[in-house]
Amino acid sequence: MRYRTILLSGAMAAAIVAAPLASASAHCYRHGCDPVVGLFVATGALVAGVATLAVDIVTAPIAAVAAAVAPPPYYAPPPYYAPAPTYYAPAPAYYPPAAYPVYSAYPAFAPSYGAWR
Repeated sequence: MRYRTILLSGAMAAAIVAAPLASASAHCYRHGCDPVVGLFVATGALVAGVATLAVDIVTAPIAAVAAAVAPPPYYAPPPYYAPAPTYYAPAPAYYPPAAYPVYSAYPAFAPSYGAWR
């Protein structure tokens, strides 16, 4: 399974790299226009257009009947909004607030000023 994933990833990478190398121009710049090819292209465009219209013509009445028969869309009522929160005073303190600590202790290390070793 791992080899298959690696192989498919490599094939995709190669296809992405090679895609810009091939020209996909539909114009007749290099070889000139052949009337037979133009006839096939025109026929293909005509068939695609007729197929698109046929699908639209077939499905349009079905969509119209479905829209007429379907119940109206359900719009949910607006959500319930709770009343705005009110201000609550802070809870009474059982002890007085703590004082700021006083840092008066000596440092845990001795500073060396050259003579102290």
